[in-house]
Amino acid sequence: MFTDCSSSTRNGMERDLSTSCHQPNLSSYLPVAPMAASTMGYLFEFPTTGSALTALKGKSINDDSELPPPRKVARHGSASSPHKHRTTATGRTGLNPIEIKLRTPAQAPDFAAMHTLVYKFIRTFLQTGKGGYSGCLGDIHEACKVLVLEANQGDALEGVLTTSLRLCCENILREFKSSDASVNDFLEKFLNWWSWWHRRLDTLRAVLLFLDIVHLESHENKSSIREAGFQRFKDTVLLSSYTMRNIEEALKAWSNDKRMGVLTVDEPRLKKLVRCTEDLGCYEPCIEEPYLSRTTEFYAKESAKATSKTAVEYLQLCAKSYEQEKEIEMGDFRPETSAASSLIALQQLVIPHIDLLAKEALADIIATRDHKYFVELHNMLTRVTSSSKSWTASPSDTLLSHYRNDIISRVKDIVTDTEHDATMVDNLLELKEFLDTCLSKEFLDDVEQSDRQYTHATSEAFEKGFACRRIKPAEMIARKIDSLMREGQKSSSDGEFFVKMTRILTLYRFSPDKDAFRTFYKRALTKRLLLGRSASDDFEKQVLEVLSKSYDAAFSDMTQMFKDLVVSKDLLDDYRHPKRNEPERPDLNLSVMVLQHSMWPVAKKVSKPNTGVEIRLPSKMEEALNDYADFYRTRHGNRRLTWAHYLGTATLRAYFPAGKKELSVSLYQATVLLLFNERDEWSTEEIEDRTSLGTSDLVPTIQSLALGKQQLLRRTDARIGKNVKRDDRFSFNEEFTDTKVKIRINTIQQNDTVEEIQQAVKVIDQHRDASLEAAIVRVMKAAKTMKHQQLVNETIDAVSKHFRPDVNAIKSRIESLIEREFIARKDGNTNVYSYLA
Repeated sequence: MFTDCSSSTRNGMERDLSTSCHQPNLSSYLPVAPMAASTMGYLFEFPTTGSALTALKGKSINDDSELPPPRKVARHGSASSPHKHRTTATGRTGLNPIEIKLRTPAQAPDFAAMHTLVYKFIRTFLQTGKGGYSGCLGDIHEACKVLVLEANQGDALEGVLTTSLRLCCENILREFKSSDASVNDFLEKFLNWWSWWHRRLDTLRAVLLFLDIVHLESHENKSSIREAGFQRFKDTVLLSSYTMRNIEEALKAWSNDKRMGVLTVDEPRLKKLVRCTEDLGCYEPCIEEPYLSRTTEFYAKESAKATSKTAVEYLQLCAKSYEQEKEIEMGDFRPETSAASSLIALQQLVIPHIDLLAKEALADIIATRDHKYFVELHNMLTRVTSSSKSWTASPSDTLLSHYRNDIISRVKDIVTDTEHDATMVDNLLELKEFLDTCLSKEFLDDVEQSDRQYTHATSEAFEKGFACRRIKPAEMIARKIDSLMREGQKSSSDGEFFVKMTRILTLYRFSPDKDAFRTFYKRALTKRLLLGRSASDDFEKQVLEVLSKSYDAAFSDMTQMFKDLVVSKDLLDDYRHPKRNEPERPDLNLSVMVLQHSMWPVAKKVSKPNTGVEIRLPSKMEEALNDYADFYRTRHGNRRLTWAHYLGTATLRAYFPAGKKELSVSLYQATVLLLFNERDEWSTEEIEDRTSLGTSDLVPTIQSLALGKQQLLRRTDARIGKNVKRDDRFSFNEEFTDTKVKIRINTIQQNDTVEEIQQAVKVIDQHRDASLEAAIVRVMKAAKTMKHQQLVNETIDAVSKHFRPDVNAIKSRIESLIEREFIARKDGNTNVYSYLA
């Protein structure tokens, strides 16, 4: 207990105070250390229950108004003289003056007694029992001041204090170990002792202020009372094995409760414990390291559950655990602790099962087209990768590798599936759009880095997948664009239409057979223009502009096709308006398009061998065509027209009992239909003899007229099936009905036949041979002499923008050029070539 310090005698510190009429010089008694005002105020923070300071009042005289107001006068010793009243010359009653009687050299302070007093105070005050110091703290303060400033016993007092602090902390730890306690009981005991210790240190510093300020804090290599006390409590109590074990158990129980959603640990007390470790500077060893260690153990056990789950289910567990660990927030944890615990959860769950996640889960995600799971997987492995810089093969690299291999496999499967060529482009577009969605900026954490890596991996995968099948992917992309250009934009806007077109053209970038695409695109454009199937010439020109600027400048040559159509229109106008000296035209409805053979992929066709003609047209048609040919010779005498009837169309008027119809058909179909004006029934063989159409052209023509959706003809027998035999007989279908007046009969001529495709591939191969030879000659002409492998590499580089040549094809072209004496082997060396001028 603390007692009043107003007694007349203080142990070993009695002073004689008497009245004096002069101002005392205290420096002759005690040296005074310079202190700030706040420090001086701290010296007098003693219990307020004493009466050491007393207000003294003077007696009143006749005129109270002339007296100064009463004031308090401090007593300057424990044995102050009683207040004496004196009468002034004016008869006024007042206070007697105070005389301070200084101690003579014979009255030197008893340093030993003072040391004993301070020693007993420190030892008694730091006892952990119920007792305490019962003396006056003011005496201890004064004694400490004398010992430090006069006796120079700061080191001795420091030793006493250090020993006492150590013994007290050992006693506190002993009290801890005296009985087993639950987690909450441990937290309560620890915090109570910490609060008690904190208060003791505050009082010690106030009482032993001169020791703290003058002796301890003025030396760099010494610790203040508070610092020494904190350090001793930290080393002896907090970092003891007993306390650390209980803290770990408390953190384990708390984190498990948070993960289970049921809290049994007193969280407010645990927060105070965290703040205590922060104050003592041992947050990492006491809180962070044990917590992260327990987190590691917990998720190592969770990782073992992978064997009982599918790849996607385990991915969901990893994502859920990561988010759950982020939500476990005490409030007093450092942010880096929470971040580290979340990362440890991922490390323990992901790294042991990286193949399960990066391969199997990725395959399931792409198969189900679930971009959200892909984003979770990608971001998760990116976080794990960022946790270390010493990976042999980082999780992100593993995912990227499996991603590339998986896409290569899927593109290859789509491209080589010959039974579903019709849906090849649609399937590729659907896969590409899914991957673009997964890699969009909206989802990925590291957008720039991931975008570069995965975009390159996607391009590489599509290119390798396309290379698994020669020419066909390029052909199907050209067909898809052809279908889109035939349909037109319909209800969509120009922007939406070109978005669709851009999506398809994106696939064109991945094709190694860009020359094949250009060939098939040109053939399809030709048919659209000649058959009038293009939705818009303006769109056709815009697409060509995009292709020539962004993909291949060779597409710009196709604009000449539109110029030919303009010239043909002008010629047709002249033909339909003959001059006075010219005869009348046999058929003013005739429409002819004159095309340059070098610009248009149109070749003369002989449908039936040994006939020398493509088709025998009705006499009126032949007469009209001959008349136009004569007209054209008058304009261009040095030119000769070659008819391509397989690209021709006709419009027929048909009369049925249900009404008149206007039929838009091909020239082949029109020739067959007009035969039924001569008689009602024809056999397949008879139609073939009359028209000179070969089987490859005749059968599809009859199928489109008699076995399609619009059956203008009907087979006389009831045989089921769409195959046409030579003895099948057909008649005009008078029962034909349709709600439309104008009917378009789909024809096989609108699409490439098998023979036409084979012919196109043959032309592509011929052009490639010529391109390879031209490239070889250019390279050799510039270098004069070159080794074989270098020539092969430079030839590949020269033509790689148009197609990817086979090395054997290059070798074959080299041999051909040697035979034709463009190049030669130098001095008989088979590995070195020289150019022959």
